[in-house]
Amino acid sequence: MRFTDAVVEGFRRAFDFRGTASRSAYWWFFLLDALGALATDVSRIAVLSVLWSLGMLVPLLSCGVRRHHDAGRSGWWILTSLVPIWGWVLLAYPTKRVANRYDREGGATLLDTPGATTPSCPTCGRQPLPGERYCTSCGTPLLPPPR
Repeated sequence: MRFTDAVVEGFRRAFDFRGTASRSAYWWFFLLDALGALATDVSRIAVLSVLWSLGMLVPLLSCGVRRHHDAGRSGWWILTSLVPIWGWVLLAYPTKRVANRYDREGGATLLDTPGATTPSCPTCGRQPLPGERYCTSCGTPLLPPPR
């Protein structure tokens, strides 16, 4: 996910605590918050800094909850962010691909890793699990039939 896509999604789903957010979506949105906080601190206008922090509180919190959902954990795990370093480690865990009850699409999402080449369904765009011959969402054949 690109930076601009992550920012748009972060604000569009600012009050949505359901579903998932990939690692890249969370960390790009976190980078936006860090850069904004740095810029407001450098300006030395206290009111601007407070307004930025308050304005980003709920969107960043909801993105973090969705990130924990993506890793297969309850959103309440966001409270671990209060523990230095450990909370960030948990937010860096990979996507839980199988039986993720928080995933709106049933748990079959592409790992958020560079070089992942699993093709998506040509009809609905859902990421299949390795070895699936049919899309479990729409039933479209994914692989040619065995000979």
